[in-house]
Amino acid sequence: MISVVVQYLAFFSSDLTLFIGRFHPVLVHLPIGFLLMAFLMEFVSLIKRYEYLGQAVPFVLLLGFLSGLFSMITGLLLSDGGGYGEDLLNLHKWLGISVVILTLAAWLLRITVYEDPFYKRIFRILLTVLAVVLIAAGHFGGSLTHGSDYLFRYMPEPARSWFGIEDEEPEQITLIEDLGTALVYPHVIEPILRARCQSCHDPDRTEGNLLMTSFTYLMAGGDSGPVIEPYQREESDLYRRLHLPDRDKERMPPRGRTQLTADQIKLIGWWIEMGAPNETLVTELEATGEIENILVGLTPAGQHFFDRVTVPHADIQLVEAAVNRGFRISPVAEGMAFLQVGLQQSNKEITMEDMEFLLPISEQIAWLNLNRMSLTPGAFQFLSNFKNLTRLYLQNTNVSDSDLVWISSYDHLEYLNLYGTEVSNSGLTYLSALEQLKSIYLWQTNVTGEGVSELKENRPGLVVNLGLDH
Repeated sequence: MISVVVQYLAFFSSDLTLFIGRFHPVLVHLPIGFLLMAFLMEFVSLIKRYEYLGQAVPFVLLLGFLSGLFSMITGLLLSDGGGYGEDLLNLHKWLGISVVILTLAAWLLRITVYEDPFYKRIFRILLTVLAVVLIAAGHFGGSLTHGSDYLFRYMPEPARSWFGIEDEEPEQITLIEDLGTALVYPHVIEPILRARCQSCHDPDRTEGNLLMTSFTYLMAGGDSGPVIEPYQREESDLYRRLHLPDRDKERMPPRGRTQLTADQIKLIGWWIEMGAPNETLVTELEATGEIENILVGLTPAGQHFFDRVTVPHADIQLVEAAVNRGFRISPVAEGMAFLQVGLQQSNKEITMEDMEFLLPISEQIAWLNLNRMSLTPGAFQFLSNFKNLTRLYLQNTNVSDSDLVWISSYDHLEYLNLYGTEVSNSGLTYLSALEQLKSIYLWQTNVTGEGVSELKENRPGLVVNLGLDH
């Protein structure tokens, strides 16, 4: 009977059915409230002083049935509009229909044979089952609207561990092994959308009736029409929504979700300007220097050291031993295994024995600051053991040209400060082999402009700071 009514309405106007169906989120809370109230009143009435509440249970159940019936009809009409995952939708739909049927059965039982002790127990069992099914229907309905992880997404510890819920980290975007063979949509754009957008635009939860699980679905658009206008970045609704303020309701992704980075948004804008192609090679598209740099950043070679390399956390006892020796040690960033190391006091002589305390944690040391320290010859030799250094501060130390040989084999050093030292042009020959070196400070050293020019010939792009006089 109900399905006939739904089909009848759908026959006359899809707009009318969708209009009526959209009252479902408004109406659905009424039966939930009525039925939970009936459940509570029935069992609270077992207490003698509250037994009068039982008299109202049949009326509250009737209200629950009628409001549930209208809620079910509007829900069925709303489901005809599409935009929901079939499996989750069907589960919610049949649980909702079951709620209405169980409510009707409970009401009839209550007004007819309730006085019989046997049927009274049956009624209360039925009411308990109804409450369980009602809660399940509500949960899956919320999952349809807000996503399957909505209820437990922000559950704190230790409750997450009690329920066996694992923390879900944002999906990492797969690196492009070879830009020369990469296709622009499958290898550049689609991974961004999959990691940042598809949680709201997949078959289980199709916000705005917009699917982003394939190029075809994306280009088809959603309820508001196409979201991509090829060659017209500013007119494309997808690009527009990415630039809206955080609190704007049309912002994509919405507030509270992992946002796209500025570089990812620039790539999407560039892709749209290039005509939003699908299986076109990246190398066949015109790109500015900025876009080229962003694309290189998507390859393994373009990743920062901390993104490419992982190390175990250092033994806390070994760290404490080094701290007790006079070193200042802390993580490079919160939660990171890589460490930054300095000294607790300046103008101190560093010996081989001091450096030996850092050897057991040398793998974790990424930043080493020896500013204003005096190192014994053997201590300099120990520098060759810190293979994961990305920053080395040797300003105002007694480092000499020959001492630089100990750092010439570093694979990851990006920053070197030799300000205020006796280093000269001859010492720079050891630095040419530092392929990852991006910047070096040589202010107030014995290095000349000629030495810098020769170094930059071997290392184009290297930033060399010789101070205000150069």
